[in-house]
Amino acid sequence: MSGAAIHQRIQRLMNIGVIKGSEFVLNPTKVGYHTCAFMGVFLKKASLFDKVVQMLEQIPEIVECHYTTGQYAIFIKIYAQSNEHLKRILHDKLQSIPGISSTETIISLDESFKRQIPVE
Repeated sequence: MSGAAIHQRIQRLMNIGVIKGSEFVLNPTKVGYHTCAFMGVFLKKASLFDKVVQMLEQIPEIVECHYTTGQYAIFIKIYAQSNEHLKRILHDKLQSIPGISSTETIISLDESFKRQIPVE
């Protein structure tokens, strides 16, 4: 397949929304972030969701934020430089957000794999 044909196919997939974009994928430990954690967020009221998400988006260590079913209203992924740094993020940033009633943190010991969904 020629380079032009590949480019046209990629452009078509982007135009129809199959491909959202491209990105460089950093190795967090190589740039000083050695702690990965997931956190379930409980809200005082469901109506506070949008405001809480806007405030969470201002915290650069939060790299993913999901609106979920189940016990948590929000589920986030955080990278921190260390466990101490994670503790500071929790105490200084997250627990000061109005609308969050409590959180539950799960620290990842290792990422076994990460992949995109297969396209057939």
